[in-house]
Amino acid sequence: MTFEAAGTGVKGLPAAPLGATEVQREQVGLIYASLPPGLLITAVNATILAFMEWHVVPQARIAAWLLAVLLVAVARYRLVGYYRRTPEAHDTRTWGRYYAIATAAAGLVWGATAVWLFPQALLPQVFLFFMLTAMTVGAVVSFSAIFSVALLFVVPVLAPLALRLFVSGGRTHEAMALVALAFMGVMLLTARRVERTIMASLQLRFENRGLIAHLEAEQAAAHRLNEELRREVVLHSRTAGDLKERETYIRAVLEHVEEGIVTVDRAGCLRSLNREALRIFGYEEEEIIGSHFSQLVPAAERVEYTQFLESQIERAGVKFAGHGLEVNGLRRDGTVFPMELGLSAMTVGSERGFVAVTRDVTNRRRSEQLKSELVATLGHEIRTPLTSALGSLGLLTETATTKLASDDRRLLRIARSNMERLARTVAELLDVDNNDAATMKWTLAPLVLVRLAEDAVSADADYAQARNIRLALDPCSSAAVIQGDRGLLLRAVSHLLINAIHLAPPHTTVEVAVTTEMGVGVVSVRDCGVALPPEARIRLFDPQPGTSVRGRVAPRSLWVARAIAEKHGGTVGYEAREAGGSHFFLRVPLFAVTKAGRA
Repeated sequence: MTFEAAGTGVKGLPAAPLGATEVQREQVGLIYASLPPGLLITAVNATILAFMEWHVVPQARIAAWLLAVLLVAVARYRLVGYYRRTPEAHDTRTWGRYYAIATAAAGLVWGATAVWLFPQALLPQVFLFFMLTAMTVGAVVSFSAIFSVALLFVVPVLAPLALRLFVSGGRTHEAMALVALAFMGVMLLTARRVERTIMASLQLRFENRGLIAHLEAEQAAAHRLNEELRREVVLHSRTAGDLKERETYIRAVLEHVEEGIVTVDRAGCLRSLNREALRIFGYEEEEIIGSHFSQLVPAAERVEYTQFLESQIERAGVKFAGHGLEVNGLRRDGTVFPMELGLSAMTVGSERGFVAVTRDVTNRRRSEQLKSELVATLGHEIRTPLTSALGSLGLLTETATTKLASDDRRLLRIARSNMERLARTVAELLDVDNNDAATMKWTLAPLVLVRLAEDAVSADADYAQARNIRLALDPCSSAAVIQGDRGLLLRAVSHLLINAIHLAPPHTTVEVAVTTEMGVGVVSVRDCGVALPPEARIRLFDPQPGTSVRGRVAPRSLWVARAIAEKHGGTVGYEAREAGGSHFFLRVPLFAVTKAGRA
């Protein structure tokens, strides 16, 4: 006798379906949980039977039988205690096998009464008959979570009784034997139905546990439903009311989802709309169900929608047709509105259809428009005075440098550089969605690359000092000349410097150097910290939020530096230094090489 699977437990019967381990565990838990009350009832029934037959059956037999009942009951009680203390000591099948053996032993002990304790008088025989049939009723209630366990108790109890009654002869005994056999059949059929109901309940609970976890508000209702199902299992019935209540529950869940859910059949007819979908499109359920889905789509787009759905229907095995699409919808009053659409193919039996999840994004579009208008207004109001101040500083720097002392000229140049940096920062904030090479405005002019690096170092010196970092420009840097836009290239170098400052340990130096190689000017920025891990380097210059490095964040503007470099025909990059730390670099073609090439 082998406990093979949920719903069988006996060698030779169908094995458990794939993924039924948790269901098996629950079934075994149910039968172990029901055993202690059953042991108490067994003791009471055994005492009553012994009392009733004490004077009609040899007392030695009754005593021997009671001893057997006691031994089996103690063994079953110890088995329950062992299971509760160390459920991990054996796998589910082994626990089920132990329980089945103990149940079969109990059934044999009670079935032995038909042979060992069968009285001669009719009245005690009738009492014994009703006692054993009552025991099988209790067994169906306690053991039906696993049909094979109920089978191992009911058959050993009632089969010997029916046989003994047939052997006794007489119409009364034969009638009682037939009743015993019929009752045994009814109990086994009932046990099978109860087991299937329990398995269906358990499988449904496990398959929907993800949904239950996300719908905590409905958890109490699901628990009540499960308890109702268990009470109905005890009553040996599963009525149409149960299915109706389950359908109501699922319907309630769908009705409280914030997105509109629409189902469409193969012919394109609307099968259902939840409450939110009806609100979005402005219909009542009775006036839209059964209509073609094109009622929800602007007339100009209906042909396109129909062709798309037909193409998806014909593609076998398609499970997902679209998600997050922004399309137009049509309300009952004729209003066309923007909506977000997720479309999934589904199959019910042999019929295919679609489930559409919709969301009205009118308010989001309006918010985006207001945001764009606000950014445009702020861009004008902030950039205009900045441009004026920057122009005044530039004019002052060019015309008054000969009349100012050396320190004053230096301060004036730092002020101009910081004003340019402020203008770049404002541009990044206001043009966060337009930081690509195609939208950057530039003016080409010859530039001394080392002067560009020197201005960037001066502009970011205070920022570095606040982080206890020193910026140093290599005095042996090359005086290479390139052609480009000063503001954009200064912005690119500044981004590399800021990232190096972020990654450098306190009280260290970030080194900046300008060199030339193979007709290219190179601005190198090196720190002596810890190099970025390989996974952080892969998309360091991609247009995405910063990469987390030891609690620090490299600013997202690195991809802006790449766009600026590519606009000038150059590149930016990152290398891990052998001595430790990071090496950011900017490469731009030299101006002399460009002129020679054109000539």
